Amino acid sequence: MAVEQTTVFNKDILFMVDMLDRYIVEVNRSQSSGVSGMLPFDIARVRSYTAAITSFHDWANSLPVGDYPETHPRQFPLEPRPESVNVESESANMLVREFEAMRWELINSQSGRLANTLMVHDSQRLRTYVQRVESFLTDYVETQTPIDMPESSPEEKMAPAGLHGVNP
Repeated sequence: MAVEQTTVFNKDILFMVDMLDRYIVEVNRSQSSGVSGMLPFDIARVRSYTAAITSFHDWANSLPVGDYPETHPRQFPLEPRPESVNVESESANMLVREFEAMRWELINSQSGRLANTLMVHDSQRLRTYVQRVESFLTDYVETQTPIDMPESSPEEKMAPAGLHGVNP
């Protein structure tokens, strides 16, 4: 198994990884995590997450690769990978897996060695993951869930609550 990366050189990838870390936590701790389907407002949130990833990607890739002779290569530390738990909603679990895969692909991509932007193949790979999430919501979540499973539900413990404000 590959060693888990703790840094990246590409500040655009760092930004997207930070976004994905938040999205993983949001999906894992969503209200939908405790049921067999996904609630409409959580679906809308996930769609806003894929739109944000796409928007940032498009902005970052609209710019040329920067010539930064005094500041590159510079390593940016990554936050620790967010911990997620297996939850009741298989749909939420699938979305977390997709976001985690996006995260790993970005961190370990060739583009991670650039100062900014994504190489064409890494860009396409990210777009494919975003398309998978959007298609999963449209073609599976909205058409096949919730599923009535009275004999096996609840199967998993509840995910922990979200953060409770900024003061301890």
